[in-house]
Amino acid sequence: MYNREDFLKSTIEIIRLLNSYNIPCYILTKGVLPKQLIELNKMNYYGITLVSLSEKFRRDIEPGAAPIKERLESLKYLKENGCNTWISIEPYPTPNIFPQDLSELLNECKFVDKIIFGRLHYNKLVSEYKDYKKFYNECAEKVKQFCDINNIDCHIKNKTITE
Repeated sequence: MYNREDFLKSTIEIIRLLNSYNIPCYILTKGVLPKQLIELNKMNYYGITLVSLSEKFRRDIEPGAAPIKERLESLKYLKENGCNTWISIEPYPTPNIFPQDLSELLNECKFVDKIIFGRLHYNKLVSEYKDYKKFYNECAEKVKQFCDINNIDCHIKNKTITE
C-alpha cells in the first residue's frame, strides 16, 4: 500500500545522499512540493508543471494533479526560503484544444529562476489548428521576452520553434 509519508521520507533521504556526493537534484512534479525541501542543499532545483491556470482544464486533462493554486504556493514557499525554482510550461496546448492567455500564465511565474516552454507533440488536434507553427513560434518568443525582462533563465524545448 502506498504511504505518502514513507515515500516523502525515502525521497528526501535519496536527495540527501545524492547531495552528499555533490550531485544536484532536479525535481519536477504535478503535485505539491513538501516544505521539508528547504532543509536540503541549495544546489537542488524544484519545479512544477503548469500549462494553464484553469482548474477545469486541470481536472479534465490532469485529473491526478494537485490543484494549481496549491502547486504554485508550494513553489513560492520554497523560493521564499532560498531554494532554486522552475516551472515547466509544457506540453502547452493550442487554442483549439484550450484557449487561454499565455501572458496571464507567465505573470504567475515571475518569481521562479527558470522557465521551460514546449509545445504539445503527437496530438492530431495541434496540427488541425491553422498556423499552429506560427502560434508556437509566437508563444516561444513571448516566453523569451518575458524571461529577459524578468531576469529568468529560459529554455525553449527542441522542435517548439519551427520555420
